[in-house]
Amino acid sequence: MLSDSQRIANPSFRMRLNYHILLLLAVFSFLPIQAQEEEEIHPFKEDRFLVEAGVFWVSRDFKIGADGEVPNEEIDFNETFGLSDTDPTYYFSFGWRFSKRWTVSLQSFGVSASDGAVLEEDIEFENITFLEGSFVEGGVNFGLYRLYFERLILIRPRHEITVGIGVHGLNIEAYVEGEARTSEGETGFQRRSVNGLLPLPNIGFSYKWFPHHRWMVGANVDWFGLTIDEYSGGLWNISPRVRFQIIENFGVGLDYRLFDLNARVDTENWNGKFNMSFSGPLLTLHANF
Repeated sequence: MLSDSQRIANPSFRMRLNYHILLLLAVFSFLPIQAQEEEEIHPFKEDRFLVEAGVFWVSRDFKIGADGEVPNEEIDFNETFGLSDTDPTYYFSFGWRFSKRWTVSLQSFGVSASDGAVLEEDIEFENITFLEGSFVEGGVNFGLYRLYFERLILIRPRHEITVGIGVHGLNIEAYVEGEARTSEGETGFQRRSVNGLLPLPNIGFSYKWFPHHRWMVGANVDWFGLTIDEYSGGLWNISPRVRFQIIENFGVGLDYRLFDLNARVDTENWNGKFNMSFSGPLLTLHANF
């Protein structure tokens, strides 16, 4: 029978001992890391539903034209009618991760603005000329609805990249009313309005970084430009954003949103064009589950 000192001196025994020591060190060093990683998983990476609601302090710019017998110039509604440049409005978003890599979401916001001013020059809207020196009112109602399907193409513990496809539905109504002259030369009070529900498809890209289990920093970009039947136009939708989890299922967020939209419309209710932009900070509350 070998003594303890003889066992330790034995090369085979020493090799097995070293192996077991290394194995124990690996196990004990691995367990805390695994526990730490599990604790630091952000809820967005596991939860299936995300609901957000907030206030969008939106700066908006409306340029809208309605052709008559000949094409008319776009009217700058902000400058011509003195519409306010910035107003708060609602924002709502709902997202459903229906599989490991696929999410469908719906977002919406809307603005409404109207005001009046004494015209410094004649303006034309459809077949009506609103006269210089008369008091004329103009207004715009706008709603945006975004339906979007996105797929995760890169999944890492702290990073996600997605690509997607969707559609922006634009509900637009604009009007001008006041003292005017018709194409037949008659003068008097006139009101002209145009409206349309425009579908603008888009492709998109987004990136999310999870530096901590309570923080998410990300950005998304949507873009497209095409012609579909009576519509031709393009859009940009850009949004850097930050989210903070107050508790596991509730948090706050801050975005900066930029929407730039333009289109040519040729329908029964509207023959003309528009160029609109909306931008500003967005403060949200969210629930995830």
